[in-house]
Amino acid sequence: EHSDEEGEEHSDEEGEEHSDEEGEEHSDEEGEEHSDEEGGDPHIWTDPTRIITAVEALEPVVAGLAGVDSEALATSFDNYLAELASLDAAMEDTLAAVPEAQRVIVTNHEVFGYFADRFDFEVVGAIIPSLTTNAEPSASDLDELVEVIKAEGIQAIFGETTQSSNLADAIADEVGGAVEVVELFSESLGEDGSGAETYIGMMQTNADLIATALSS
Repeated sequence: EHSDEEGEEHSDEEGEEHSDEEGEEHSDEEGEEHSDEEGGDPHIWTDPTRIITAVEALEPVVAGLAGVDSEALATSFDNYLAELASLDAAMEDTLAAVPEAQRVIVTNHEVFGYFADRFDFEVVGAIIPSLTTNAEPSASDLDELVEVIKAEGIQAIFGETTQSSNLADAIADEVGGAVEVVELFSESLGEDGSGAETYIGMMQTNADLIATALSS
């Protein structure tokens, strides 16, 4: 009996305390610093420097596999790491066109946190206020987002090529004015001819789309 009561009490108190504190901390710091510990955000690919770190960590693992040509492997990894570094620099150059006052973005769901940290943007809202598109926004969530867009003078809502833009379009209509809905490649590569057929192409295309939408 003691074990059951103690386990139940410990579970309830710890779960409630952790949930409240984590939610409050994440909410307070979301716009300032996006960390793995706070949100468990899996979208590391939106920051090329994180992919560079991942590729560097992957090389010795692959090199240890049987039958691997170590010289060819090293050349391949070096070439791709150079491409990733060039991508990061090119994206930074492209996004430099966005004035500081306009470096605020609204997304379909919470997918561009690492991107925002790397390239000095602020994510002020998401249609689906979650790290997953499986969640559903409430009416109050959407009303609040409309007010944020109006208050911040947001120029564009960034949707996703893999998700319907119906909600984004409805929010843009509700806000009125010249709010544009722009679809980014966030969860999947693009089809042939899209410019997003590879990771590098996808990221540069997204940078181009964001810069164009926010620099006018």
